[in-house]
Amino acid sequence: MKDLAGAVVWAVVPFVPEAPVRLYAGEAHAPMEVAEAAKLIAAARKGADSEFTFLVPGKARPVLIVSDRLDPRLGELLALRLLRLSALGPREREIVRAGDEPGLFPLDPERFELSEENAAMIAALVRVHRTAIDPEPVGRLDSDPLREVHERLTTYYGLDLRRLALRELERLARAQRRRGS
Repeated sequence: MKDLAGAVVWAVVPFVPEAPVRLYAGEAHAPMEVAEAAKLIAAARKGADSEFTFLVPGKARPVLIVSDRLDPRLGELLALRLLRLSALGPREREIVRAGDEPGLFPLDPERFELSEENAAMIAALVRVHRTAIDPEPVGRLDSDPLREVHERLTTYYGLDLRRLALRELERLARAQRRRGS
C-alpha cells in the first residue's frame, strides 16, 4: 500500500450509515430498522453491545488516495470520492476545470484511465480498508497537485495548523543558526 498517495485506484466504498439505519439481525431474520441513531446510542450508554452490522449501500468506484499512511490497527487509507463532471452543467464544468470551485479538484483526463472526466470531491473524505482497494493505480497526481488537495482539505475542514507551521519555522530557524555558526 506504499506509494499510493496521489493515486486514483478502484475501491469498494460503502456509504455512511444514516437514519433510519438498517441492522443485520442474523440469517433467520429480516433486517431490523432503527428510526433514530439516538436509540442505538442510548442503548450503548446503558452498557448494551455497541457494535452493530449495518446494511448500507456501497459502490465499486475510483477514489483518490490522499495519504498512504496505514495504521496497522485499522488497515485503512484516506481517500476522496470522485465526481463525474458529466453530472454537472456546462458552466459548472468550466468552473471546475478552471480550478475555481474550491470543493472540487479537477483531474486531468489525459493522466487518468477513467471512462470520463472526474474531479475529486474535497468534502467527500472516506476511509477505505486496504483489502477493499485495487492497488493498481489508474493515474496519479504529482506532488504539487497533491499538495493543493491537502491544502484544500485543510481549508475545507477548518484544520488549525498554526502550531505545526510555527514548529516548522522554529526548526528552520535552528537549522539556519547552526549553519551560520
